[in-house]
This record gives sequence, C-alpha cells and structure tokens, in this order.
Amino acid sequence: MNAHEQCEKWKEQALKKCKVVKNIISKIEATNHKFSSKCIFCDHCINSDLKGGLNRIPEIVLCQNSLKSAEEVETILSHELVHFLDHVKKTNWDNINELARSEIRAAKYSLECHNNKTQLFTGSPNDPSNCTISEEFKKCVKERAVTSVRIITHVDAAKASRIVNSMFDKVYSEPL
Repeated sequence: MNAHEQCEKWKEQALKKCKVVKNIISKIEATNHKFSSKCIFCDHCINSDLKGGLNRIPEIVLCQNSLKSAEEVETILSHELVHFLDHVKKTNWDNINELARSEIRAAKYSLECHNNKTQLFTGSPNDPSNCTISEEFKKCVKERAVTSVRIITHVDAAKASRIVNSMFDKVYSEPL
C-alpha cells in the first residue's frame, strides 16, 4: 500500500470510528453547514514538517508523506476539524487574535494534548466531583497554540506567547 492509500484508509477509519472526530463533525453540522468528507484529502506536502492544514476553500489537507499512524491521522484530523468549525463560524484568519483563538480551541478539543505524557484530570477517580482539568493539560494546550501562532504568522515566540496568554483563560472556557 502506498502512502496515499494508507492515508486514505486511516482517514476513513477516523471518520467512522473516532469519537472525537465524530463529535466535532456533529458540531459543524449543527451550524447548518452540510459537511462532506470530500473536503478532506490526502496529499503530498512540500514542507515535510507539516502533518496537515486547513486551506482557504476550506479543505483539510492530510500530509500523506508525514503521517505515520492511524492515531496520528486522528490527532491531526481532529485539530483541523476544529479550525473547519471556526471557519464556518466566520473566523477572520488574517486577524492574529482570531487565529490564536482557533489555535487554543484546536489544541484543547482535538486529540493533540490527550496522550500518556499529559494527565488530563487531577483528583480522585472515585469522586468525579473532586476532579479538575490538570495544569499539565492546560500547559500543553497553551504551548501548542503558541507554537502554531508563531509558525503560521512568523512572529517571534515572545509575541506569540503574549497574544495567546492575553486571551487564553477566556477562550479556554468556551464550549466547542
């Protein structure tokens, strides 16, 4: 199986089986936008550091030459679907603050910071009322958002950090 076929297989699996992906798509459809998987495609990306992205059409591009597993496709697809949702809600991508808002939301609601290294909750599993979102998870979301803003806008790390920090608490509390 070549890279394109493998990427397509992983994409279809994510669309059918990944609860996070399916939840974000349901939020897109709740805006009265008719979502179609045809707006998600696998392609060769020139920048091998990229794993995916959202273009202005909007279409989600999965970088078939950079993606190495079904889990990675789920992570990238969930991240880009949050951007797709924000696009449907009329995000102005030329405004660095709106971009930062979407990057915070994408890092929070995608699978990006849901890994073995990042503890999502603190507290007792036997007492759910005593559980809170961990600072580790929030730190991951913030770091991912800063990195994305810096890479996309070509601003320095300090400026990207200031922008994300200035809006983090407000945006972090927003529902999907």
